[in-house]
Amino acid sequence: MRQIFQLAVKRNYCQINPVDFSDKPKSQEPDKEITILTREQTTTFLNAVKDQKYNMLFSLAIFSGARQGELLGLKWPDILWEDKQIFIQRSYNNGVFYDVKTKNSIRKVDIGPAMLKQLKEWKLACPPGKFDLVFPTEKGTPMNHNNMVTRYFLPGLKAAGLERIRFHALRHTYASLLIDQGENIKYIQSQLGHSNPTVTLNVYAHLMDKKNQDAAIKLEQTVLMNRSQNGHKN
Repeated sequence: MRQIFQLAVKRNYCQINPVDFSDKPKSQEPDKEITILTREQTTTFLNAVKDQKYNMLFSLAIFSGARQGELLGLKWPDILWEDKQIFIQRSYNNGVFYDVKTKNSIRKVDIGPAMLKQLKEWKLACPPGKFDLVFPTEKGTPMNHNNMVTRYFLPGLKAAGLERIRFHALRHTYASLLIDQGENIKYIQSQLGHSNPTVTLNVYAHLMDKKNQDAAIKLEQTVLMNRSQNGHKN
């Protein structure tokens, strides 16, 4: 593209090369500074958060991988009780509701029975409001994310004896836990709302175990057993 415009300038079709003023594309290298909570730290953190609403908020962040804005924009009709899923279709940031940024971000995320039970208990205590939000203020209005972080998230970490991390680390924690238990990368991608599995791999590949003896043993057993059944000897 740069060479094309250089030729255009040379032949007086334009006076400047606009590519000279463009930003370089961002690196596709994975973020080596990703912060996650271990299983033990996750339990310690949630046990340290005593407020019901914020314990529910932080628990759902960890067990759904939903982004901060997606959680703050979540409404009760988005809880699909029978399907055991939450329907992510909007975000709330800086005082405004938005549609989620891509078609892949519109997704249904699986949640387990413990989260469903906790959500049912929270629904009974949740302040009503015209937006029918899952995590409203006491007045039923949308929550300010800065207040949530400074008044509840960071103090929760401190009470648990953990270092300060970003709220987004809870999303990374969700992904790392799924990877650790051996879930398919395509499934993880769909739950996180990434555009494709390559994006997921770019972000989280360094968290994956480089050694897998179970896979190597299973491969040998499958192939060698097949040889034995066909009359071959080792």
